[in-house]
Amino acid sequence: MSEEPVKITKAKEENGKKTSAGSVIKLILIYIVIYLVCSAMFVALFHTGLLKGMNVLMYRGIAFIVLTGIVSAVVMGVVRKFWKFVTIRDVIMMFVIFCCVNTVIFTLVPVTVERSVSVFMLSYMDENSDKTFTQDSVGEIFTTKYVNDYGAFEKRFNEQVVTGTIEKNSDGTYSITGRGRFFVKIFRTLAEWFDTDRRLVYPNEN
Repeated sequence: MSEEPVKITKAKEENGKKTSAGSVIKLILIYIVIYLVCSAMFVALFHTGLLKGMNVLMYRGIAFIVLTGIVSAVVMGVVRKFWKFVTIRDVIMMFVIFCCVNTVIFTLVPVTVERSVSVFMLSYMDENSDKTFTQDSVGEIFTTKYVNDYGAFEKRFNEQVVTGTIEKNSDGTYSITGRGRFFVKIFRTLAEWFDTDRRLVYPNEN
């Protein structure tokens, strides 16, 4: 048997492996570039007037994530027309990966910054670093500025009305809704699983 066909076959296999490896590298780079560009677009949307009437930051952010996620999938679809190694699966995965990663980052960082007592406390002390504080004085500043002046409670209360977890009654009072009770059950379950402070989910047990 001639060795020539065997050599040709091996050469084709090696070329095929090189082509496959090159396609994988190109695909990874395409994912990264599209992700970074669309993430920049996601951040930029917060500086526009789009959905400005949506007062709940998390809801506005999720809407922007879905919007830019769709853009990322469309861009991947356009790339597919030029590079055939990009498949429909990659188009779908681009959307899924973009939305999942940015949702985690968005909820862990910007949403936490907007809501965190620790962020306010440290930021205030940084702006007044020429002074010293007692625990009581910081607590008083928190109550005066964060709760009263900035309307922190009113903001969170109104968020619950918007999200439908509480509703206004005809006499002007408010009651928890079925959706609100559903979320409370989830919160209490998570509190049990991760052994968090029970006082936050069972206030009457203090």
